[in-house]
Amino acid sequence: MKRHEVVSTATFVFAAAALACTGTPGATKAAGSESASPYASPSGDVVDKARAGAEKAGEKIKEGAEKTGEAVKDAAQEVKEKVEPAAKDVKREAKPVAKEVGEKIKEGAQETGRALDATMQHLDVKAALLADKTVDASHIDIDTDKDAKILYLRGTVPTAAQKKAAERIARDKADGFTVRNELTVMAVPKK
Repeated sequence: MKRHEVVSTATFVFAAAALACTGTPGATKAAGSESASPYASPSGDVVDKARAGAEKAGEKIKEGAEKTGEAVKDAAQEVKEKVEPAAKDVKREAKPVAKEVGEKIKEGAQETGRALDATMQHLDVKAALLADKTVDASHIDIDTDKDAKILYLRGTVPTAAQKKAAERIARDKADGFTVRNELTVMAVPKK
């Protein structure tokens, strides 16, 4: 239905409704006449014509609504058909990025794990050295290489026996790490 048809139909419906409500100029009640109605002409067909026009307009409005509904449905289907491939493209392009992000997270977690492992080994060996009464650990430093999994004993001890004992303790406590004993034997002057 064309726009001007809808406008002219709507205009007719409103005009008919207005006539039905207010009456026609010649339809006033005659003095003493009981049959005359303010809503109808003497022949009575104004209301019938308005009613028929309103029904016809209602049918045209219904047809227009159905056509509009079909057009909206078709447009929605068209949008769906155009959007679906785009969504698949986005998904396809997102997969490698998500995989890369996952790999970076995994690498970061592994790096954090290695650092944590090295720190734990350092603390375990230092605590064991301090707890052992046969080793003076006050001048022993412990360094770790988390990537190579090497634990270094550096510093000084007063005797060769303490150097050997410190290495033994470190090997027992540094699980999975190679121990490099770089301690030097030097008599520590007493204070």
